[in-house]
Amino acid sequence: MNDVRPPVYAGHDSVIVRMPIGRRLVRAIITREALETRFAAGHSQQDWVDAYHAHAQAIEAVVQDKLSKACPEPILISKYDF
Repeated sequence: MNDVRPPVYAGHDSVIVRMPIGRRLVRAIITREALETRFAAGHSQQDWVDAYHAHAQAIEAVVQDKLSKACPEPILISKYDF
């Protein structure tokens, strides 16, 4: 079964991302609180997605760090990770 979800989409209170790291796709969940608190995102789901795109490099660095510490997937990113 193919996953038809886009690589980045807004959930109820987070942004879910499938990002290529190395030779695999890693799923990460970035909380609304992290996006609003750390990246000044607005309160709409589109605002969260826009904030993710604007700060994708910083978020990916956190995901890579968590992977290097053997965190299980999906990788959960909160405001405390920045």
